[in-house]
Amino acid sequence: MHEISLQIAQEELEHAKTSLRHGEIVEEIGHALKNRDQTEQERGQRIVKHGKNIQKYAQQSMRKAQELAENRSTEVLAEALQAHIDATQSYVEAVTEFQKGLETHLQQQNDRSE
Repeated sequence: MHEISLQIAQEELEHAKTSLRHGEIVEEIGHALKNRDQTEQERGQRIVKHGKNIQKYAQQSMRKAQELAENRSTEVLAEALQAHIDATQSYVEAVTEFQKGLETHLQQQNDRSE
């Protein structure tokens, strides 16, 4: 069995903390959209859900990174990385959802100016 360095465990913990903050920001953006415009409520709610998922996965990643500091096995590292991947996937989905909203908004602006 390979042992993971303490530096890698610390880096994983920092990545998880960053992901947690990203999840909080995404959730805030979703709430702002939801509360700003009646037509964006549904999109905002989906973005809020992505933000909460990012936070959930980031917390899993943090727990595994903390465990990794004590049990530096490749198995625990793989679990931490999988949680980080899941957080990143939710982040991509949130950005995609936000981008769709921007495209819709821009199209509406173009239609009004024509």
